[in-house]
Amino acid sequence: MARHTTVTPVQEKTLSFLKHYIGKNGQAPTMVELGKEFKLRSLRSVTQRLERLERKGLIKRDRFQHRSIQILNGDSSNVPSGTIQVPVIASAGCDAMEVYAQDEFGEYILVDKNLINVHTNIAAIKAVGDSMQDAGIRNGDYVIVEVTEAVENGDRVVAIVGNMAVIKQYKKADGVVFLNPENKSGAYHPIIVGQEDSKIFGKVLSIIPGSEWVDDIKIDYYPGYSPKK
Repeated sequence: MARHTTVTPVQEKTLSFLKHYIGKNGQAPTMVELGKEFKLRSLRSVTQRLERLERKGLIKRDRFQHRSIQILNGDSSNVPSGTIQVPVIASAGCDAMEVYAQDEFGEYILVDKNLINVHTNIAAIKAVGDSMQDAGIRNGDYVIVEVTEAVENGDRVVAIVGNMAVIKQYKKADGVVFLNPENKSGAYHPIIVGQEDSKIFGKVLSIIPGSEWVDDIKIDYYPGYSPKK
């Protein structure tokens, strides 16, 4: 198990809004405007969000000036040093085949380059549901996936069944694919399909918690994978 500092999805959304607002208006939003944009109940919540971005070197503020937020690292299209943009598939269901698979990426999150290791074909996928909670994958988490069809029994995978995407544990026997939940409650059942009726999108490598207020994020890595040192 390892700990890394990275940019959470909420922090990336905040940064993207700041870049868009400044680019459109020529000045930063006020604290009140930020609070309204993200439906935050208190100015302290806004301040906490900005403080985390500032500590990561993504913005700079002058606390004694109005509309003083500055985006660091130059142009708004730049990716902060030490991070990489990972495309996000909107979501994939853990509970059942209830979430549509996406054919194109519409969102990106920033992650530490060390998290990617030597892999080059990487995507992030937002988990929906809790049938995989015993594997550490909870509703709202982001899983880092190597896009590949080369998987083995026991791997956690993102599979496409029909036009639905699911996150499950993979097992194949006698041409039959078992997409198994990992939840001891007994409320969830395997999805059993013929090998020709499913497609493996990728192998789950690690999990980024979907928590809003995380600085030193605890990354869970699955057996056989570890981050670049």
